[in-house]
Amino acid sequence: MPPDREELIHRVSKLAEGLDQEGFEAALLRYPLNIFYFTGLFVDGHLLVTRKAEVHLLVYRTVGRPEKNLLVEPQLFRSLRDLPSFIKDLGINTLGLEADRLPANLYARYRKLLSDFELGDIGLLLRKLRAIKSPYEVFCLRSAAQMLSEALNVFLPCLHPGMTELEAAGLLEAELRKRGHPAFTRTYAFGQELAYGHLLSGISAVVPSYVTTGQGGAGVCGFPQGPSFKKISENEPLLIDYAGWFEGYMVDQSRIFYFGKLPSQAVTLYNRVLELINHLEGLLQPGISAKEVYEMSLSLAKELDILDYFMAHGPEKVPFVGHGVGLEIDEWPPIAAVDVPLEEGMVIALEPKCHVPSLGVIGIEDTYLITKDGAQRLTQFPRELRKLIF
Repeated sequence: MPPDREELIHRVSKLAEGLDQEGFEAALLRYPLNIFYFTGLFVDGHLLVTRKAEVHLLVYRTVGRPEKNLLVEPQLFRSLRDLPSFIKDLGINTLGLEADRLPANLYARYRKLLSDFELGDIGLLLRKLRAIKSPYEVFCLRSAAQMLSEALNVFLPCLHPGMTELEAAGLLEAELRKRGHPAFTRTYAFGQELAYGHLLSGISAVVPSYVTTGQGGAGVCGFPQGPSFKKISENEPLLIDYAGWFEGYMVDQSRIFYFGKLPSQAVTLYNRVLELINHLEGLLQPGISAKEVYEMSLSLAKELDILDYFMAHGPEKVPFVGHGVGLEIDEWPPIAAVDVPLEEGMVIALEPKCHVPSLGVIGIEDTYLITKDGAQRLTQFPRELRKLIF
């Protein structure tokens, strides 16, 4: 179900409050995902929201799709040259733009086009607004987690040694597609391209990726990450790190499976990572700093004697242990050395993992809602190491 009118009005009201606090008379949004967040529609155009919560949706193409907007009727607006006069006629002088979401040449074009206005960046404001999830968004995230669990339960009996990672991934992804997954995982980070997720076996998982993720994978030529033509074998860890999807919202989850018998080192590492994540999830309280959670993860990894392998190894180590999740798989805030207080309503994925060059990746990932009473785990697939039968 799409967001209702009350939900959209609430989001616009929060943006209007933020604009007023930061001294902007209006926001001009161009990035389609931000427009979708406030209107429920994906369009090519501009969304203008004033600090009085007035909304104007200017589109390049008529909306011929069946979805109808509950907040504002789109206006056909194809001439970018007319944009300054349209904004001026509304009595607006100070304007916030999404400097973090626009390509440099397009941002420069808007700076020139809107040179008569006082311009500023509202990228961080938008990220913070989207970080606090409403009851509707939490419903979508819970539904995404349920979809992922259902797909995994149907897929796992079809898996057997000798399959390539790509073949196995295709079977899992078919189950996700049947349940409404669009085969796409949105990211905030520049240049990060992801499909559904990563299905990686044994040492394939420690092959570095060109993007900053919790694991890599050999991938294929032209897409150097994720599943490859490597065959899944017995007696090796199989990492399945996938995003569930519902109405645009995603949860992030990783589990470890195996055929045959896992090396004792893998079992020991998994138990230690499980101990670590159980401790971290107890820290997810309103008011705690993301930096404090991250630093505790490093301290615990050292105590558990897994620091050398923790969050990759050698020069490939990544500087985080989690991230926000929502319409993008890597939303605000990062659980990293960033002094940002966590807030009630944020949704956070924790993903402690160990990268062992001779073994593979051993780890776990779950997605949590932060409440006033602590963290609620949204991803409910069983956490134990699971032996698969074929």
